[in-house]
Amino acid sequence: MVAAIILFQLGQVLLSLWLPSLNATIIDRGILAGRQDVIWTNGLIMLGVALVQIAFMVGAIYAGSRTAMGFGQELRTSIFQTVQRFSPTDQHRFGAPTLITRTTNDVTQVQMVTLMTFTVMITAPIMGIGGIVMALRQDAQLSVLLLVIVPLLALIIGGVMAGLTPSYSIQQQRIDRINTLLREQLTGVRVIRAFVRQHSEREKFRQANSELRAIWLKIGWLWSFLMPATSLVVGISSAAVIWFGGERIQAGQMEVGSLTAYITYLMMILGAVMMSGMMAMMFPRGEISAKRLREIEKTIPSIHSPEHPTPLPDGSLTFELKHATIQYEGAEDPVIRDVNLRLSPDSLVTIIGSTGCGKSSIAKLFPRLLDPSDGQLLVGGIDARKLDLRELRSRVAYVPQRAFLFSGTVASNVAGLPSASPEAGSLQTQPAEDSRSATTVAVAAPSSAVALSSTDAAPPPPISAEYDEARIQLALEAAQAWDFVRDLKDGLYAHVESGGQNFSGGQRQRLAIARALYRCIPDSHTGARQADLLIFDDSFSALDFATDAALRTNLRRYIGDIAILLIAQRVATIRNASEIVVLSGGKIEARGTHRKLMETSPTYLDIVRSQLTKEEAQ
Repeated sequence: MVAAIILFQLGQVLLSLWLPSLNATIIDRGILAGRQDVIWTNGLIMLGVALVQIAFMVGAIYAGSRTAMGFGQELRTSIFQTVQRFSPTDQHRFGAPTLITRTTNDVTQVQMVTLMTFTVMITAPIMGIGGIVMALRQDAQLSVLLLVIVPLLALIIGGVMAGLTPSYSIQQQRIDRINTLLREQLTGVRVIRAFVRQHSEREKFRQANSELRAIWLKIGWLWSFLMPATSLVVGISSAAVIWFGGERIQAGQMEVGSLTAYITYLMMILGAVMMSGMMAMMFPRGEISAKRLREIEKTIPSIHSPEHPTPLPDGSLTFELKHATIQYEGAEDPVIRDVNLRLSPDSLVTIIGSTGCGKSSIAKLFPRLLDPSDGQLLVGGIDARKLDLRELRSRVAYVPQRAFLFSGTVASNVAGLPSASPEAGSLQTQPAEDSRSATTVAVAAPSSAVALSSTDAAPPPPISAEYDEARIQLALEAAQAWDFVRDLKDGLYAHVESGGQNFSGGQRQRLAIARALYRCIPDSHTGARQADLLIFDDSFSALDFATDAALRTNLRRYIGDIAILLIAQRVATIRNASEIVVLSGGKIEARGTHRKLMETSPTYLDIVRSQLTKEEAQ
């Protein structure tokens, strides 16, 4: 494609350079000599050349646009996939606002520079060099003017470029700042209103907006200076060529047609210099964006799979932390220190402690969302760092503190598959209200008729997915979510907005729990389970006590003997566990049953007294 672009651009520029010579021939040998045949012959040749030139130009622009847009698409995909591999530490180092800006705005800038390269930068040097050669052919003495005109134009463009380069860098940073403030204010809108912070937040945004406006004005001023300055040089150049060219014609040293052609070639040369200058001024912004993108591309995720991973053993896995310590970069003290924890099949280990004591950090170690600074995580007796990340995480079902759902349907969220709406064009069956049969429903939208939900902005690609409805229903029942899902208009295929905003907090929490339980429930056909460890990271906080109790009471009936790690704030949630781990200050203070800890752990006793009466605590 690039070769085609170069050929098209080369062809159209060479034809452009030929046209003024033909025009000069018509003037000198046709009009002035009074020969109609020369006028008609060369005129028809010019018409043919112009048509072929247009065809070459259209081909070059089409090929250049297609290549640049394809490059932008691949670059966005590459950046997105790289960010998806980042650990939470990597994401925190960059920050969400700048990652969004880089994936959208910076990719667009690089894409535009690529497009301009194919449409301008290939044309400009050919046109400039060709114009100089053809101008020398017309009149070498008059071409001495180029020694003054071209450097003067280049000096103006170079000066503007020197001012634009640092300005573009500052501009991207200030766009990041605007994105940061917008995310903060949209996410924390309730807190801002509750604490009457609207004025201070408006002031912060006003200042950031004013700073962005100021740098935009500076960039705009430089651009606005460029056009009249270059136009002035072009105008003076044209006047000088006509002045000196007229004298040469009067002296009989130059023909009228040659002067006309020379002026055209001069405009081509100046146009090539201006195009190069415009490109040179766009290039700094593209270069800044490219550096920001390259920074992401070159970042090796702090948590990654080894080059030659060790395969996991067959059968149920045991997960074990040995002397695990986590200390974040720049922190004075570790979050957790010297933690030993063993999660064997059929075990239920619960962790309780005050806010900020490191409970969630421990939970993130098992799926390797974090790596211990010291110590190790063993999975089936193998160091987790030697395992393939995808394989390890496929064996862990994790329910985070904050319930998050994806746009799609209830079924697609629970099963973790692409969503498909039950409209015409999809082979989909609505679930029976109390169906327990192991029915697998194929969801396939043929390419000729793609099913769309009412919220789709554009037709999605054809979807092919299989939903094990019986297993989804079991997961929803285990999570105490089947009652409200069954009452929805479309049942399992009810629409879910991004983030699950059309559900209450408790409903989102139960659907998030169902998503993890789905991977722990045996497959309807093979009887195999996906996960060997189920982690609840304070996942019952949004549930009422009755739902919490019902979920815990019936859990084993659905998921069998897999290991469970349950992190909770409520004593009522963990008091009946066979082992309760009390975390304090990042260290395990005590472990044992509820009754034992009431007698031996002051921290546990304080937590119990803050939540239960003396009679309830017994």
